[in-house]
Amino acid sequence: MSAVQLELFYDGKCPFCTAEMGRLARWDHGGRLAFVDMAQPDFDCTPLGVDMAALDREVHGRTRDGRILVGIDCIFAAYSLVGRRWLVWPLRVPGLRALLATLYRGFARNRYAFSRWLGYGTAQQCESGVCAAYGAHTASATARHDDPTRNRVALWLYAAALAHLFGGIVLAWFTGSVGLDGYHRGIEAYFWHGAAPVAARAQQAWWMQLFGATLQCTAIWMLALVHIGYRSRQRMAWGALLAGLLIWAPQDIVISLQAGVWSHLAADGFALLAMVPPLLWLWRRDSR
Repeated sequence: MSAVQLELFYDGKCPFCTAEMGRLARWDHGGRLAFVDMAQPDFDCTPLGVDMAALDREVHGRTRDGRILVGIDCIFAAYSLVGRRWLVWPLRVPGLRALLATLYRGFARNRYAFSRWLGYGTAQQCESGVCAAYGAHTASATARHDDPTRNRVALWLYAAALAHLFGGIVLAWFTGSVGLDGYHRGIEAYFWHGAAPVAARAQQAWWMQLFGATLQCTAIWMLALVHIGYRSRQRMAWGALLAGLLIWAPQDIVISLQAGVWSHLAADGFALLAMVPPLLWLWRRDSR
């Protein structure tokens, strides 16, 4: 009996789409996914009961029992089947689901432009059933996979950017939690002798929430630069990240020293040690 539990119907002329299918295929050690390129000239959508216009708008999947999954539901199912549900858990968060579905549909409508902007290449016409854009992507992907050290360093920077995003979410939505009480008291000790007024704590929490939202935005920019640098081997991306760190950290250290907030100094020192060496290494590596 076939182990395939989900057929994915994707646009083989879309470089980003083919890259995503390739990534899922590498993770699919159990053979639970099957991939169908709807850009092939012999593809027939009739058995699906879905017209080509709908297939072109969003990714579709067909389960083993014949159910059709569309858009983010299809993505969630595919990632879950290859053991990567943790990467797409926001797709099941009630407050985020509708927003992410709308964003995905906008991305899908403009997938060729996004493929180009994200460094996956430009969609081209297919000849004899083979897309030149797919071939170009495959060649560049092979080159990346042949450099495992670079891949690991880039993965570390992806993780650092995601850590900033997670930290921003915590500050924006959980700054009043008991777990951050010690942090609040450490800052208050510089400005108040004894217990700080309730209003002072409320004002401090408000500013931290604003900073958390800003940190989330910065994390998205970090992710974008890491991705552009990794995909296109552009030193400019690594240089921009280095410049941002070296502008931010010294000022933050001086300001924190003035207030005696040692937790900030520890965080700044860790950030510099965690990010500057790998960024310098990539900056030098991609100059070859």
